Amino acid sequence: MRALKVFPKVCTGCEICGIICSMVHYEQVRETGMRIKIKHRYPELKSPVFQPQVCRNCDEPKCVEACPQDALVLDEKAGEVRIIESECDGCGQCVEACPFDAIWVDPVSGKAIKCDLCNGDPQCVKYCNFDAIQYAPLSAE
Repeated sequence: MRALKVFPKVCTGCEICGIICSMVHYEQVRETGMRIKIKHRYPELKSPVFQPQVCRNCDEPKCVEACPQDALVLDEKAGEVRIIESECDGCGQCVEACPFDAIWVDPVSGKAIKCDLCNGDPQCVKYCNFDAIQYAPLSAE
């Protein structure tokens, strides 16, 4: 199986990944439609630190457990948490349960959204000029 890996030390915070994500999913640039977010941290350093936030597709996902509508499911074969949009009522319990801040409710659709790996071809990876996001085999780290 493969997963997105992020490398904050090389992320510039340009947010091209989020722009591409929004275009792929909504055919428009819409910040609330980005299924990847860049956290900006400003520690006492000469430059800020940027942390791409993506779903980690946990083995025991808290978001799935928290969903009262069963709108989130773990596809064990694909190793991916999927959202069944038609079942989601936007309650936000999955958002509260995620320890990685990698799922949120889109204020336009009122539904939970998260990285869906673009059906196995993550576009954010293709457009990141700094290799801050990579789609790589899972390792036993």
